[in-house]
Amino acid sequence: MTTEYVAIHDKQLLARGDLETIVRETKAIDVSIEPIVLALDSCRRIEFSWHGDVETVLGNLPEQGAAASKAAARKRGRPKLGVTAKEVTLLPRHWDWLASQRGGASVTLRRLVEQAIRNASPEERISELQNQLYGLMSIFADEPGFEEATRALYRNSRVSFAAAIQSWPEDIKVLIMEKFDVISQQHEGQGDA
Repeated sequence: MTTEYVAIHDKQLLARGDLETIVRETKAIDVSIEPIVLALDSCRRIEFSWHGDVETVLGNLPEQGAAASKAAARKRGRPKLGVTAKEVTLLPRHWDWLASQRGGASVTLRRLVEQAIRNASPEERISELQNQLYGLMSIFADEPGFEEATRALYRNSRVSFAAAIQSWPEDIKVLIMEKFDVISQQHEGQGDA
């Protein structure tokens, strides 16, 4: 599955698609623009250098850049598998328990995390999606209705949410309402508050 991205600049949706599409369409609009780029599924911000022409920027993309691959190869972990080493702080009894598990601490922690992801309750999934959408909306925190939209988001009130963002740019409203509707579907038919 290919991740879809969006580029937002000056409160406008400049481009939507894969990273190459984002770069090409943004550079076609204005070579000096450095938009905010988000992965649409997670609303996670993607950072990379916008300096240079299209081919230079494409060469510096996180997933595609040769320099990034070389830098990742020097890091601890198993970069070819997407594994990166980070610090985890646990109590001594937690480390003792992890050390006694088959496969060791890393294998056990990965297994526990995967299990938690698969077994997330509907409330946990809804909360995660709401927080992701809030992250996207935060780009527009100074827009009229932001506070009302935030309250409506966490109440799952589509009517109130749509009313709160009514004055926002049309393409942004469409994008945000798409994300809101995914959350509403997770609520399993609960009515509009």
